[in-house]
Amino acid sequence: MAFFARPNLDNTQFKQLTGSTLTLSGQTQIATTSGLTLIGDGGMYIPIIATGATTDFVLTYDDTDPLKPVIKLKQSTTSGATTTYPYSGLTTCSVGGLSASTDIYNCQLSCIINCMVSPTLSPTLSNPSISSLYLIPASPTVREVGSTVALCACTDFDPGSITPQYSSACSCRSNGTYCYSYDVFGTPCACQTPFPYDFPSNCMDFGTLSIALNTNSVAATVYYCCGVQPKDSSGADYCSPLPSGTTNLCTTGSVAAKTLTGVYPWFWGTGTTAPNVSTSGCSQCLINSYTCKCVASSTGTINVTNFGVTGKYIWFATPYASATKTCWQGANNVSNNGVIPGGLFPAPTSWCVDSCSTCWSGVCYKIYVSNYATDINYGMTFCN
Repeated sequence: MAFFARPNLDNTQFKQLTGSTLTLSGQTQIATTSGLTLIGDGGMYIPIIATGATTDFVLTYDDTDPLKPVIKLKQSTTSGATTTYPYSGLTTCSVGGLSASTDIYNCQLSCIINCMVSPTLSPTLSNPSISSLYLIPASPTVREVGSTVALCACTDFDPGSITPQYSSACSCRSNGTYCYSYDVFGTPCACQTPFPYDFPSNCMDFGTLSIALNTNSVAATVYYCCGVQPKDSSGADYCSPLPSGTTNLCTTGSVAAKTLTGVYPWFWGTGTTAPNVSTSGCSQCLINSYTCKCVASSTGTINVTNFGVTGKYIWFATPYASATKTCWQGANNVSNNGVIPGGLFPAPTSWCVDSCSTCWSGVCYKIYVSNYATDINYGMTFCN
């Protein structure tokens, strides 16, 4: 029977002469992570550690712990190169996405390069708002006091945005709406609930409304749902999801409010005989015989397009609250003008009258009647 002795390879049994070469054939395996060492500066033995290897890892010197430096596998984009930036101090200039005064000492080179060529960007967040509010019918926006209108309103909602979206679940800041609310002529309406039930309606029918003097406003408010978590370009969370809430308080003149203006109309007309405005009743008869009822403001300059008369008296009447008209200008000639009171018109007479269409009653008017019959086939402007 053959006898085989397996000697132990150690400093007691074997030694290698200085300057000689030991050639190992086959595969030599080191069973422990500290089994293979190199002599570093000062005669210190430095173990070579080769555990946890993955793609792009290379053997490199690591003195993170200066008392136990090792040669180990570390990730690097260049074979044999160090993976950290060894120089102390801050950057002195901006390079790509890496701003000046950034401390990059001991940072991974891959992180530094990533900051330079692909810095993390944040999205721009815009909050929800009302983009438009429109009334049906949309016109006229100036209406006679006491007249009625069957009114509806529709609201266009802007859900806000997350721009760019990056990896956010949605590009919208809010996740839809659940209620539209309106304030109509100073009276809040019940919140418009979703109908059909899978989406909210943005329109509401207010029924028939009566126009009051001056401002008649319709304002909208939208109740919106919470939003998704915004993400930055690296995929990390940015800010917070938008909580549920309402659009900003509506004000007259904003896109979230519309106004109908109520006015008392002004009138003009003609007659073959001198109009009698000596009493309230006579003045009422004159108003009832108007040629034109103008549903418009008369606080400033007013214009008659064309009296169109030959040998007739002319007249016009404005609400007493409007500024008194003090001059007139004919459209046929710049020199054809005059003052009030003057040759063509005396000072106005004031009487309270009622609407010809029962919209209002007991409103005082200033009535201007020409001193004589005249020929006017052109427009006239009356100013304060």
